[in-house]
Amino acid sequence: MIEDKNKWNVKHKQNLITSKPLELLQKYIPNNTSSSKKYALDIACGMGRNSRFMRDCGFIVDSIDISDVAIDNLKNEHNINTLCVDLDNFTLDKNKYDLICNSFFLERRLFPQIIESLKKDGLLIFETFVLDTNNQISNTNHLLRKNELLRAFIDLNIIFYEEVYLEKSGEHSLVARLVANG
Repeated sequence: MIEDKNKWNVKHKQNLITSKPLELLQKYIPNNTSSSKKYALDIACGMGRNSRFMRDCGFIVDSIDISDVAIDNLKNEHNINTLCVDLDNFTLDKNKYDLICNSFFLERRLFPQIIESLKKDGLLIFETFVLDTNNQISNTNHLLRKNELLRAFIDLNIIFYEEVYLEKSGEHSLVARLVANG
């Protein structure tokens, strides 16, 4: 949608670029020191903090986002392939990724595709907001329900799951955090 693209372009132009990747990425993905190529996907990559971290850990990263401002920020980076797409109607490649990161983006239609995109023993790291009385987000379709993320990926091997209050943008928000492998 053009409205989504414009909204995110404005947001990315106004916000400072953070270089700190998700804590779960730092904790659960090892450096890929093997000679074989490993592929990662960064869904709704934003300005690329997680993409760069995965790349620095030895992965070849596909970074996708609706914002051309975000994608332009990652263009020409070694081992990062960028694609500006509307995730409302994008289809993920099957059995391609050793690692998938979904950080603070929710498109439920992608849940089965994420599972199918993971290679055998591939790792999924997913973190996003959960509906709570403190939420300031007007569209609750962009919020998980309690335990929804866990139920969506229950057929994977769940390594870690929690719903916890984290400080995000100066506010404490309820966030679901999941690490699982195929």
